[in-house]
Amino acid sequence: MQGREFEDDTFHVSLQSRAGLDYFASDLEEAKVQLAAVTCLMDDLEPENDNSPAIIHVVNYSEAVRLATPPIIKDSIRITLNALHEYRTARALGKVPNMKYDTEVKYREEALYNEAKDAIALMEKAVPNLYTPEGFYKVFVEGFLPVPYLMDQKRKFPKATQWHTAIKNGGISVVDDEG
Repeated sequence: MQGREFEDDTFHVSLQSRAGLDYFASDLEEAKVQLAAVTCLMDDLEPENDNSPAIIHVVNYSEAVRLATPPIIKDSIRITLNALHEYRTARALGKVPNMKYDTEVKYREEALYNEAKDAIALMEKAVPNLYTPEGFYKVFVEGFLPVPYLMDQKRKFPKATQWHTAIKNGGISVVDDEG
C-alpha cells in the first residue's frame, strides 16, 4: 500500500476507513446494504492483512435520517463485522477477486497517491509550519482543502467552504456549478 514508506520506528500509519455521512440512502434497508458494501471496500485497502484497516469507524446506517440509538449502533456494528467476515471468507474461497491484483485499482491508487503528494508539496511550500496546529488552521483559512460541508464554519473558513464537490469516477472532485 502507498504511504507505508513514511513509517519508521517513531511513525506508523493507521488506516481508519469509514463511509461518509452523505453516502447513505434515506431508506434504512438500503442503507444497511450500503453499510455492508462499504465494509467490503474497507477490507480491500490491504486485502491480505487481516488486521487492516486498523480502525473501522462505523457510521450508523440511520445517519441519513436520524441520529443512532443504542439498538441501531449495535445493529450497525453487527452488520459491519458480519460483512467483513463473509467478504474475507468469499475472497479466500475465490468467490470475489483479490483487489490487490486489480490493475484498475492499482492505477487509481497511484493516481490518488501522486495527487495527494503534489497537494502536500504545495502546502509545504505555501504554509509556514504546516505540521503544527497553526499551520493546519491556515490550510483551512486559505482554502487548500475543499470542505463544503464543514458544519457551522462557513464564516470562519469561507475559502475552504466555497467549493462545490461531486462524486466523479469513484472519488470526490471540485466541480463548477454545472457539475
